[in-house]
Amino acid sequence: MALPCPEGVGWGGDLVGRGGLLSVSLRLGLLAVVTSVVGMGTWALVSPTPLARPTAVVAGRAAPAARGVLGVQTAPLTVSVDGLGASVQTAPGTVAEALRGLGLAATSGDRVSSPVEAAVLPGQRLSLDRGLPVTLIDGGREAAGRSVRGTVGDLLAAADIALGPLDQVDRPLGALLYPGDVVRVTRIADQQVTVQEDVPFAVRFQADPKLDRAYQILVTPGEPGRVENTYLVHLVDGRETARVLLASQELAAPVTELRRIGTRTPTASSEIEAIIRDAAAAQGADPEQLLRVAYCESRFNPGAYNASGASGLFQFLPSTWAANSVRAGYAGASVFDPVASANVAAWMFARGQAFQWVCR
Repeated sequence: MALPCPEGVGWGGDLVGRGGLLSVSLRLGLLAVVTSVVGMGTWALVSPTPLARPTAVVAGRAAPAARGVLGVQTAPLTVSVDGLGASVQTAPGTVAEALRGLGLAATSGDRVSSPVEAAVLPGQRLSLDRGLPVTLIDGGREAAGRSVRGTVGDLLAAADIALGPLDQVDRPLGALLYPGDVVRVTRIADQQVTVQEDVPFAVRFQADPKLDRAYQILVTPGEPGRVENTYLVHLVDGRETARVLLASQELAAPVTELRRIGTRTPTASSEIEAIIRDAAAAQGADPEQLLRVAYCESRFNPGAYNASGASGLFQFLPSTWAANSVRAGYAGASVFDPVASANVAAWMFARGQAFQWVCR
């Protein structure tokens, strides 16, 4: 049985009422879906992602950036070494770090266009001047192997070398330097030196006929004197090359030494003396002179021999003996025969040839 409808409401109103209910239900369902989706998205944002690896963050620590690695910021730089330039890329840092990174560490003698502790600026131009390969010899010792570009005077100034009033440089100070040059500084100085020195004593001989020839007896010993001398000493590269005596003061006089020296011809053996005296008588020569010469030459030894070839009692040289032994009538005789040697010598002495002997 159909319920009576209110007045003014028919089937059309019934449809309208059902349509409104359906609309409300749809709206509520859509709201629930949106709420669910939003909730899941929010949870995904705040919760760990099961497919992503978690990353731990440590406060105050960051991963280092490697130089030259792709993605690390670099600065363009132009570097000139001894006039040869090249464009390079280098990591940010100081000038010293940039040069070390390029294998161009600056040394104490290098000149850099910018302070080594300054920061590198993009597009900056750095000039590194390692100097000229030169050799500086100061007073005989090598003082430097490289030099600033410029003159000889610039080289000396850079090496902190001061010249003395007498010092010499082998080229003008204004001369330009070139690779491979050798600059020599000669140190010259004159200085006064005062020293005490000994003065040698003199020796005086007193002839004594009671002593054998050349035998000596000390009578009074000598003593050296003492003086104080002042010299002007000339030094070249630290070595003395000359000295001049400026003043001398005697502190103690030397004492002369006195010696007695014999003049007597030593006595020969009776046999040798008899041979020499007989030869002197036979050839007409002075026997005392022959005895003196025989003693001086061989000490009366008929077998004496000298490395020069002189032989016998009178030390004849082979050529002298060969020439005069024949003339004296002793051809073929041995020079070591005392009779032959004495007679040939006496024959030569009698004819004025004593000058052929050193001994008289």
